[in-house]
Amino acid sequence: MKVVVLGAGFAGLAAALAAHRAGASVTIVHGAPGASSLYAGSVDGPPLPEQGPQAALLTALTAALGLTLSQNAVIATREGVLRPSRGGDSALLNLAPLAGKRVALVDVPRDDWDAPLLVRSFSESPWALSTGTRFELLPLELLEKGSQRRVSSYDFAASFERAERPAWLTEVLKSHAGPDAWLFGPWLGVKRDLARELSASVGVPVGEVTSPLGGVAGARFDNRRDAWLSALGLEVLSGRALGVRQADASVMLELEGGRQLTADALVLAAGGFVSGAIRLGGSLSGAEPAGFELELNGLPSVQARGELRGPVSSLFGVDLAARGRQLLEQAGLAISGRGQVLGTTRVFAAGDLIAAGPPSVANALLSGLRAGAAAAAFGS
Repeated sequence: MKVVVLGAGFAGLAAALAAHRAGASVTIVHGAPGASSLYAGSVDGPPLPEQGPQAALLTALTAALGLTLSQNAVIATREGVLRPSRGGDSALLNLAPLAGKRVALVDVPRDDWDAPLLVRSFSESPWALSTGTRFELLPLELLEKGSQRRVSSYDFAASFERAERPAWLTEVLKSHAGPDAWLFGPWLGVKRDLARELSASVGVPVGEVTSPLGGVAGARFDNRRDAWLSALGLEVLSGRALGVRQADASVMLELEGGRQLTADALVLAAGGFVSGAIRLGGSLSGAEPAGFELELNGLPSVQARGELRGPVSSLFGVDLAARGRQLLEQAGLAISGRGQVLGTTRVFAAGDLIAAGPPSVANALLSGLRAGAAAAAFGS
């Protein structure tokens, strides 16, 4: 059984793992980065199973990607909000076990970090007030030179991975005894899991707030994904997909440069608007009606809220002012309960490419597992 998976984000990796564990030969086609490479580090969406076959696959995948799952985590965002989460990148500080304790917020003079404002916002949040959790400002001299005020959070995080820096940072934190936990900006390493290392050496939890768009959490995902795929031994091809051709006994994925991949089943996990797999085409002038379009040829039309949303013969086509911007989160391919794209026989879809609900990491993982397992079982 040959399965091709288009996309290497959360949904694509889940589909590839499910198909691989079901005995299929899997090839992953990976093009432009999507939402997974840009995510903030948190896992949001519906509850993830804790028992059964899906739970075992999730455990293997999340461990490889450095995710820690929890049904009742509380995380801090870099915008000053405390909110519930299903977990996330292992560097995120889960505040739920710290209810009623003292959390030190690191104050560093960076242009993108306003610690006094954040500590006030966290302290006045409903969660902190109801649990009696205290957030305290603690200045630390972490800048090696003045230019680090302005470098990206990625570069600042990478600076702590140099050989001598983790041990030095450990001593800095140990010299400030008292806090029950440490909360940093998104700076605790790109390739190393410094949050866990520091937590173990300091003796109290050390973690981060969420990352900015395209920040450290997404970079960690990319690094961990590449390492896991290499260890798993799956075939990974790089290239842009152009279209899908279906036949009675196979399905073909056409790639840029004239390359073609033939398989028994195809899983589409190429993302949505972020990756460009779905576009809002046309214009508002009426010269070319506006509507949702797929980057791939040979597939059914995009739907949103159960309605066809291709270009239409009206002046405005898709009117987001009237329908709401949420429509962008509900545009995609219509699928069956098994993840099969309606109107096709050997094509399955997962992640942001389906119109099943608002995008989230949890939805991507669950839909990927479902589509990968169904693709591997097709015709068997």
